Amino acid sequence: MAPQEATPRADSVVPIAAPGSGLGDRTALFLLTRSPLGALVQWVARVPASIHAKLLCAFLLVVLLFFTMGAMSLDTISRMSRHSRLLDEAHKRVDSSRQVEHALAMQMNFTAMALLLKDETTIGKILRENNRFNSTLAQIDQAAPPEERDLIQRIRAAQDEALTSVADIANLLRDGEPDEAMKLQLASGYPLYERIEGLVGNLVKTEEHRMESLRESVTRADRRAMVLVGAFVGTSILLALALGFVISWSLILPVREAGGFLSAVSKGEFGATISVPNRDEFGALADHMNRMSVALHQLDEDQRQAARQLRALNEQLERASRAKSEFLASMSHELRTPMNAILGFTELLLDGTYGDVPEPLKQPLADIQTNGWHLLRLINDVLDLSKIEAGRMELSLVEYLVPDVVGTVQASLRSLAMEKGLEFRIQVPDDIPPAFGDAKRLTQCLLNLAGNAIKFTPSGRVVIQVERQGDQLLYRVSDTGIGIPKDQIENVFAEFRQADATIAREFGGTGLGLSLTKKFVELHGGRIWVESEVGRGSTFVFSIALRVEEAAPA
Repeated sequence: MAPQEATPRADSVVPIAAPGSGLGDRTALFLLTRSPLGALVQWVARVPASIHAKLLCAFLLVVLLFFTMGAMSLDTISRMSRHSRLLDEAHKRVDSSRQVEHALAMQMNFTAMALLLKDETTIGKILRENNRFNSTLAQIDQAAPPEERDLIQRIRAAQDEALTSVADIANLLRDGEPDEAMKLQLASGYPLYERIEGLVGNLVKTEEHRMESLRESVTRADRRAMVLVGAFVGTSILLALALGFVISWSLILPVREAGGFLSAVSKGEFGATISVPNRDEFGALADHMNRMSVALHQLDEDQRQAARQLRALNEQLERASRAKSEFLASMSHELRTPMNAILGFTELLLDGTYGDVPEPLKQPLADIQTNGWHLLRLINDVLDLSKIEAGRMELSLVEYLVPDVVGTVQASLRSLAMEKGLEFRIQVPDDIPPAFGDAKRLTQCLLNLAGNAIKFTPSGRVVIQVERQGDQLLYRVSDTGIGIPKDQIENVFAEFRQADATIAREFGGTGLGLSLTKKFVELHGGRIWVESEVGRGSTFVFSIALRVEEAAPA
């Protein structure tokens, strides 16, 4: 079934692919737009046949041209051969007529010798020349045209009379009457020979004229044949070139159209279409490409609509998140004040400020105090995270001593490490100069990292190391704990996320510590990363400037 012609859409049509700027392409463009070949290219493209059939027809036409050229060449060779044969026959006839003339001259010569010598034997030579004369004349007569045969008959009749005269002369010589023989020759023989000589001369001139005419006609015929063959060869070459041009451009134009279409699609013009007149495989391809363009255009519109809706939803979510963060940040005093009051009154009760506390109430009050401090830390983490998200977190940049920060962390967590039987060490070089940054937030970062290390280390050790690298400080917290799987490392710094849900159930925690730590480090303009292996522990490392000039944007 012949493919249908692709129907262009009105919204965006790919322009006709014009040839390039080279000489050949400019020539092709001229022929396509300024000559009938352009219309022929369109016509061939519209033929409802496959590309294979079109190329096969073109090949057969070229082969037909070659066969026709070969037939014309053979006919020309045949004509030239026939002309050569006719010329050869004309040469032979001219030669035969000259032989007749020569035989006549020999007869006249032998007759004169017979009269002068009075020798009867010379008459025999005259008869031999006469036989040659008649034989050659008979050859000429076989292929003579009708107008020459009358002349030949007249020559033959005159020759017969001359032979009669020769016979009479021979009888007179035999009878010893040479004078009578001379008188007969002068009275009858010479006039006959002169008449025969004139007739034979006319025959020679006729044959020569025929030969010249034939030679001229052969020359003209050969010239015409060469011109005809040359014209046919030139026409065949031009026709073959035109045929190749038409077939090739009927295929090149849709290919260039497709190239322009794909170029437009690659630039994001999904509404572009391709319009080709072809009713072959290229036409079917163009139709499929147009359908693809329609589908891509619809898909692009759907994606744009979805993107607009997604942006709108993201904006709503961002406003809601910002409102949440601003609300939580603004609730800092309201949440911390009652919690601090609860913890303060609990501590006063435990200290006996309001009197002795009964023994059964001491443990519940201690539990209330412990969980209160835990809840306060959780509230502080949530509020800090909300402040960061709301863009209201500001660092308090002061000059601090690195050993003091690390010592504070060690003092805060020593008892927790001792309860688990862990070795808890710090390694801080003595040559680290005073640093500049937010010591409180850095302490909080180390507390989070070291607290997690102690929490997830059943046995072994936890080490806090500080190293100076140029103008950078490298804080490293390493442990010999359970480690983190490689496929979960990317989740450890996410908010409210832990490496594994089972860990949260076993060890507890909210998943905010590492997220806050990462944000505080980034506020200092630094970066944090982790190296871990399951069963061999983890090492959290963050790098910040020795002297932070200003806080990075939250």
